[in-house]
Amino acid sequence: MFALGKAGAGFLFTVIVILQIWVVPDLINGVVQVMPEVSGLRDAGAVLLAILLLCGQLALVCVWRLLTRADHGRIFEDGAIRWVDAMIGCVAAAMLVVIVGCGILVGAGAGNRFVVWMTFLALILGVGVALLVGALREVLRNAVNLQDQVGAGG
Repeated sequence: MFALGKAGAGFLFTVIVILQIWVVPDLINGVVQVMPEVSGLRDAGAVLLAILLLCGQLALVCVWRLLTRADHGRIFEDGAIRWVDAMIGCVAAAMLVVIVGCGILVGAGAGNRFVVWMTFLALILGVGVALLVGALREVLRNAVNLQDQVGAGG
C-alpha cells in the first residue's frame, strides 16, 4: 500500500513538472491574449505560479518521506512530525502566494470581484487543508508519545 501511495505522489510530482514546463507558459500567454490589461503582470504571474507549484511539489516530497518512514516502521518517531510541519508550511506559503497574487492583480487594477472571490475560496480551501493536516499532526504526536510510553514501560 505504501508503494502505491509513493507511486501516486511520484506521478503527481511528475504532472506538476510537466505543467511547469509545457502548460504554464501557454496558460500565461493565453491569459495575456484574453486579458491584455494584465500583460504587464506576466512575469509576476509566472513567478507566483512557479512558487505555488513548488509548494505543491515540496508537499509531495513530504508525503513521500512520510510514506517511506511508515514503510520502514519509523512513522511513530519524532522525526516524522517535522515532515508534517513542513507540509503545513507548504500550505501556509501557498496561501501567502495566493494573497500576494490577489494583491498584485487588484493593485494593478486588473482584479475584479471574481478575483477577490476566488482568492477568498482559495484561502478557505487552504485553511481547511492546514487544519486537516494539523489535526493529523496531533494524532501523529499522540501516537509518538504513546509509542514512547510503551517503549519506556517495556
